[in-house]
Amino acid sequence: MNLPRLLLIEWKKFSPNATFRTMVVLYAASFTLLLSLARLIGSNLKLTTNGQSYNPMADLFIYPKNWRLMAWIGSWPNMALLGFLGVFMITLEFSNKTLRQSVIFGLTRKEVAAAKLAWLVMLALAATVFYLVLGLIGGTTDGTGMTLPSAAGLSAFFLQAADYLLLGTLAGLLIRQTALATLLYLAYVMFLESVARWIFYFAVAKTRVLLFLPEQALSALTPLPVPDSVGAMTRGMSLPLSPMEASLTALLYAALFALVFSNRILKSDI
Repeated sequence: MNLPRLLLIEWKKFSPNATFRTMVVLYAASFTLLLSLARLIGSNLKLTTNGQSYNPMADLFIYPKNWRLMAWIGSWPNMALLGFLGVFMITLEFSNKTLRQSVIFGLTRKEVAAAKLAWLVMLALAATVFYLVLGLIGGTTDGTGMTLPSAAGLSAFFLQAADYLLLGTLAGLLIRQTALATLLYLAYVMFLESVARWIFYFAVAKTRVLLFLPEQALSALTPLPVPDSVGAMTRGMSLPLSPMEASLTALLYAALFALVFSNRILKSDI
């Protein structure tokens, strides 16, 4: 199996597409805009206590904690735009019948599945590199220096991006209609899981297992960092999922999504 050749096929397939290019630009622009807006609002926030003025969020914009804030901000375009990109790419394949053509022109179904999965991994890697570059540029321009994020933070961001791409792709593969698959995907990640989780929690059982549902686990990969002023008041309270729990759960979901995707490509009509 020639993986570089398979990736080149995927690149040639999607890079000329106007919607694909638009989504890539929109991802970069929205991530940058949200980060700039957060810095503008957060850095100018002032509270007064006992005649003393202070910014309760100031420490969030200082590296290395700033990396965690950036990851939380990036989780929104990851969820909305990367997930939609996953839906769009696979449904476009069905519309244009390019999956079937790939098999007709000599690729095995296993190679088709491997090409799609490798392409999703490369897109998640590209999103992670953009997150890293954006942070380094910010550190250089505001004078705080080029501080690198932790390996755990980078891997968590990559895992989240990959999982959202896989989840969107799986929704598109199962439904095969762009509009309906997009609607179902966005509904699930934005409110369906949350509503179902709270109904189960209050009506059936108050169990911590609910925290391991897909969207909850993926959100826990990049939680909103707590300012030191708030952390002092909430110290001792447990987080929804620990970083290790969130990472292992997301990794298991990525493997599950990839397995279901590959099985459908290998056995269903394409």
